[in-house]
Formats: sequence, C-alpha cells, structure tokens
Amino acid sequence: MNIKDKLIIKIAKFSKILLKMTNHKATSLPGKIAYNLDNDILSALSENTKFIFVTGTNGKTMTTHFVTNILRKHYKHVFTNDSGSNMIQGIITVLLDVPKNEDTIAVLEVDEANLVRISKFLKPDYVILTNIFRDQMDRFGEIYNVYKKIMDGLKNCEDVTIIANGDLPIFSYEDLKEFNPIYYGIREENKNNDKYEKDAEFNSDGILCPKCNSILKYRLVNYSSLGDFSCPNCDFHSPELSYNISQILSMDANFSKFIVNGEKYESQIGGFYNIYNALSAIALAKELEIPYEKIFDGLKFQEHVFGRQEVINIENKELIINLVKNPTGLNQIINLMLLENEPISLYCLLNDNYADGTDVSWIYDSYYERLKKLNIKSIKVSGTRKKDMKRRLEIADIFDGEIKEFDFENEILENIKSEETEKIYILSTYTAMLRLREVLKLK
Repeated sequence: MNIKDKLIIKIAKFSKILLKMTNHKATSLPGKIAYNLDNDILSALSENTKFIFVTGTNGKTMTTHFVTNILRKHYKHVFTNDSGSNMIQGIITVLLDVPKNEDTIAVLEVDEANLVRISKFLKPDYVILTNIFRDQMDRFGEIYNVYKKIMDGLKNCEDVTIIANGDLPIFSYEDLKEFNPIYYGIREENKNNDKYEKDAEFNSDGILCPKCNSILKYRLVNYSSLGDFSCPNCDFHSPELSYNISQILSMDANFSKFIVNGEKYESQIGGFYNIYNALSAIALAKELEIPYEKIFDGLKFQEHVFGRQEVINIENKELIINLVKNPTGLNQIINLMLLENEPISLYCLLNDNYADGTDVSWIYDSYYERLKKLNIKSIKVSGTRKKDMKRRLEIADIFDGEIKEFDFENEILENIKSEETEKIYILSTYTAMLRLREVLKLK
C-alpha cells in the first residue's frame, strides 16, 4: 500500500469518527469520500482478505448474516457490511476497518447491479446467488436484465466458486453453468410427485425454457418459480443438488428445523424463504470445511436482522417489522403472517424514493387478499404513496372498517399507544423503514 492510499484511508476513517461523534450513521459517506479521492482504493483495501459475496434480489441481508454468524464461530477476523449498505461506498466503509497485516474474511452483501463495478477491484473467492425476482422495474427492468448484470460481474472474477440456488430455472442457464456452480435446493421427499405436471405459482417470472421457449413444468413447487423443474419439450431441467433439504421437520413464524444431506439444523428465524437463506449459508460453510457443530451453532443462535421479522416492544405493544420491496418477497411475508393466531393491527408504509423503486405498481402483483384470513382490528397506511397503498388494500377487501392515513414520522407513537391489539405488524419499504427506525430511536 502506497503513501497516497494510506492518507486516503486515514481521511476516510477520520470522517467515520466525526460522523459517529455527531450521532450520524457512518455506513457509506466515509467510503464515498475515499472512492472520490481514488477510484481504485478498493484494490488497496483488499490485501490479505478472502472475499465472499452474497447477491440476488431477495435474501441478501439475511444470508449475509447467517454466513457471518457461522464464520465467526471458526475464524478470528470476519467483517461484513451488516448495515445492509451494499453498494460500492458502503463496502469501502466496511473495509476501512479490516486489519492490513492479518488474514481476514469479508462477507459482503453486494447489490446485484453493482456487482460488475465491485468485481473490477475485489476478486471474490466465493459468490452466493440467492435468487432473481422482479424488483424495482424502474431501476433493474426485467429479471433477464438483472441476470445479465450478475453475469457481467462474474466475468470479472477469476477462480471463483459459485454457490447458486438450484431451484431457480435462470441459474441453470448455460453461461452460468460454465462456472461449474455448486447448487443447493429444497426437495422435500414427501412432496415430490412422480411426474413433471405442475405449474409455477401464478404470475411467476423466468418459467420459459431458455432452449425452446416452452413453459416449464414442475414435480415440486416451493414458491413462485422455485422448485424441481423440467422442460416438457427438450432436455432443460433442474441441476443436480450438492446440498439438499430433504425434510422440513418444523416451521413457524419464529423457528424452523430441517435436514440437509442427512444432518439436522435449527434456526430461530421463521419463514420458508429464510430456510433457503440458511441453506445457502450451510452450503458455503461446508465448502469451507467448517465443522458441523460450528455451523449448527451459527444458525441456531442467529438473531433477527433489522426489518426482517424483527420484533420490537414499545408502549407495551409488540411490533413485528418487515421490509417489503417486491411481490415475491411480500408474498412470502404474507404467508408467514398467516401463521398468526392473535388479533393484529396492520401498518403499511409505502415510499417511492430511488432506493425503494419509483414504480409502486408491484403492490398489485402481491397477494394482500390472503390477509383476509387474519383477525385484523385496524389498518393504517403512510408514506409518500399512502393513497396508493390505501386503494390497494381497499381492493383487497381484507378489513370491514376504515383504512386510515397517518403521518408515521410524527404520529407513530400515539397510534401505537391507541391500538387495541397487543401485536402490530408493520410492512415497510426501505426508506420508510430507515426513517421509522430513526423516529423510534432504534439502532
């Protein structure tokens, strides 16, 4: 590392200290300062570090936390961008603290559109691919555009091991298979049919065969387009899985137990989608030859991540906060909510800032109608697009009373106090969730 790099790092670190002293978040600005001073600063920050990237549409943050928690049971120096700041400036900020004279591991959540930029400077040893679903159409476009961005990023990598979701058809395309990916998936033995005759869930993306354009058929559909698939008219089909969940022993809103390659694992994080996230972390850990006991402990004692089925107690109420950003992710959260037996209040916060996606039409592709099964005592909407949110819930017809608009930034606490239910579910887009946390004084 040359003198210039050392000076830039000192300046960026000083800005980080100042931000913390003034009670500001220091997740991306120090990295932005360093990057503006030298676009190649990532190269200097990567010395003596093994990199693990986690990218995809849904599950990046939770998977990153699963992986980090497991690795910290085995390695001395493990760093991560646990704030979820997954673009280039956020990653630089994390690497500012990595010791330069010791071997370290950096587990980095990487924005799928930024993978191509980051991989020019950081060469990952492993890349976990969670999934690709329709998300922020104004920014990403269709799923094939996202896939191309990821592939462009992978082409910058050398000697990289890809760990990919084998239940998603798009990850079985030939150009990705050239990397000889290691596949994981969920194939519950008691749910597999003998024949490929099922359809993917309604409104799923990426279910056309890349070879002959036929609609794929399934023996098993886990959710959306994830499952055991095959083309009825050619040889395109699900890949062989190296890591397979053969049985889910137990699953509720806050717990799951399952079997991977004959070994039992537990997680205190609920939801079918989080079982996928845990499985990808297990696959990575196994490839690193981490002992079973450490993997088990890393999963079992993983805490909830902010905005991911996060439970907060305020004013004698239990707030369950979930980040929502696209139809597939929201539908999985709705499925998780359906496990709730107690009366609830529902707050939906919808923003349309750049980080959320300015196109909010995705709320019409989500299954809000299923929430009619819950005992909902009140519904309130807020955010920059609260009128759109209110209209969508009115169409869903899930509540007999009035759906009320409110200003969550100034009125959240008094609304929480006035609710008759003990549980309040909050479904929030990204920037609204960040602001909500500031208002509630959450870390």
